[in-house]
Amino acid sequence: MELAQVRSEFAAGRLREAVIEPSPTGNGWLVLFREADEELVKLTDHTGADVLYHSLDSATRLANDIGFATIRVEERF
Repeated sequence: MELAQVRSEFAAGRLREAVIEPSPTGNGWLVLFREADEELVKLTDHTGADVLYHSLDSATRLANDIGFATIRVEERF
């Protein structure tokens, strides 16, 4: 889901949660959003590729800027 659509869905109340998790490739952080039906969708660019943040702070700032007050960070150990 592209950023403009994420903002629109959040404003409409259709996104419940922002989740930040490590990229499977290990080179950054992905931002996902939980929809009302519990489905998780990734933030993608205009080509459909995952948007990757190289710092947890950047990923968190994005979710805060959208309007999420609480953001869950999932670590894999």
